[in-house]
Amino acid sequence: MQFHPKRDFFYIITIAILIALCAQFYYSYQYLPTRSQASVYYNKDIRANQEIIRAIRDANKFVYFAVYTFTREDIADALLAAKQRGLEVKGVMDKKQDAELDTQRNIYKRLREAGIPIVEQDHSAIMHMKVVVTDNTYVSGSYNWTAAATTSNDEIIEVGYDESIRKQYESVVNEVFEKYH
Repeated sequence: MQFHPKRDFFYIITIAILIALCAQFYYSYQYLPTRSQASVYYNKDIRANQEIIRAIRDANKFVYFAVYTFTREDIADALLAAKQRGLEVKGVMDKKQDAELDTQRNIYKRLREAGIPIVEQDHSAIMHMKVVVTDNTYVSGSYNWTAAATTSNDEIIEVGYDESIRKQYESVVNEVFEKYH
């Protein structure tokens, strides 16, 4: 093998540049700042319904929910839009709240008529969860999906992206759905 100074110098420089680019890519990939795993919001600081709507809107495959009191039409509209986009949407609602609140009963009816499976708990206690879980995120906390919870009450929600926790929420909502299905 014969040494060619110009050609070999070109190869050495090319290889050095490629190594530097790969190292830069590796470094930036490893150390890029990422979105926080979870954020906690107080409803006086944000509009909790908008965080729920954002989670529903950003879903790519499914939206599962369980909620005790549900009278917010904007959240119902977001669930209907997710269904129209072809996502799997299903939910669990409290039977007693459906019976007592006309607005909740109407939302329940709208969602069911759109082909969204909704089950109601059927025991003497209440189904008191307030959670939405998608293939991307979860939102949970004390916040019922009502106008009072949005503007008057002291409520809190957690919006999370940790995959392990998200899967746990998914599992729980599915378990409760199947329990009453």
